[in-house]
Amino acid sequence: MTQSRSSAVNWVFLGDSLTEGVGSERVSHVTELVKQLRADLDGVGGSPLVHHMRLRTVDPGSFDRFVQFNVAGYMNVDVKERCAEALWIWNLACEGRTIETDFKWLPLIASIRPELVVIFRGSLESIIRPAMLQDGSWPMWVPRSWRSYSAMDPRCYFSSSSWRRMKQTAVDSLKQRMRSSLLRSRPGRPLMDLELLGEHYDRLVTELAKLDTRIVMLGLLPVGRHFPESASYFERVNQRLRNVATSRGVDFFDWANQLALDGYDKLFYRDTFHPNVDGAQKLAQILRHHLGNGMNR
Repeated sequence: MTQSRSSAVNWVFLGDSLTEGVGSERVSHVTELVKQLRADLDGVGGSPLVHHMRLRTVDPGSFDRFVQFNVAGYMNVDVKERCAEALWIWNLACEGRTIETDFKWLPLIASIRPELVVIFRGSLESIIRPAMLQDGSWPMWVPRSWRSYSAMDPRCYFSSSSWRRMKQTAVDSLKQRMRSSLLRSRPGRPLMDLELLGEHYDRLVTELAKLDTRIVMLGLLPVGRHFPESASYFERVNQRLRNVATSRGVDFFDWANQLALDGYDKLFYRDTFHPNVDGAQKLAQILRHHLGNGMNR
């Protein structure tokens, strides 16, 4: 790493649960990227440290009764022998949040002056969901607790406890049948209109470009069988994102093309949407190759 503005290199990752990660380990391509970079640099004399900072916004009213917090996080510091230089990986993604919320991070991003910003947006916004989510015209037989945008999404995995697994399996199966029925009754719709998504993306990229940073837009990964009607729509979204990248002169990386089609399903949890550990490791390898080793400025 050559000396530049400071002794630290900063990479920022924006996205939803596919980037933040799932489960207690927050499994994602970002966590796996940190592990792989550390492993590559381990034992290299004077090699940069690789630190991982995960931040997300939280509701001040429910997070703590007595002290106001609107951000929560976890800092994982590299424990190798100290070095004057470091790569900081900033994971600012958050499950359940769509692209317009990324603008709240712009002041922080501007202050750390990242060399790289990776955006993986559009998956959450573009899943085809029952039309009732938009107009509230749910049939009476749909439980109120199942009417949120993700309440009927398939589970990523089931509990290892046999009795919990039986309950989770039964409930999940019922939800999937109900969701399929609702999608057949009326044409489904995405959480966010494609043009609005494109406008948000275009504005976000425009703001980030003012920081003179490298911007990489990641293409949507193909969605599996548990999300009917979404696969073809994802292709339309990817084309829209390519157009945004082309118009703004930034890098659009369709990394799904790098995944082996043979055994593709084995790279995802049972919901066919979130990459599992194997998938996250593979995606991290693909991204590393695209970015280069990332340690030179």
